[in-house]
Amino acid sequence: CPNGRLDKKKFIEVYKQFYPHGKADNFCKLAFDTFDSNDDGTIDFDEFLLAISATSHG
Repeated sequence: CPNGRLDKKKFIEVYKQFYPHGKADNFCKLAFDTFDSNDDGTIDFDEFLLAISATSHG
């Protein structure tokens, strides 16, 4: 993302690249509920990576 921010649509798109069989819509809701603290409808890429890392197994 050129501006370093992900909206929900882009988040789902990127998430599906990492986890094609994952539940992208459910995870998107969880991630935005957790990380979009200012409710602007976006999270930054660092927050996205933190969300992925926090839920990865192994």
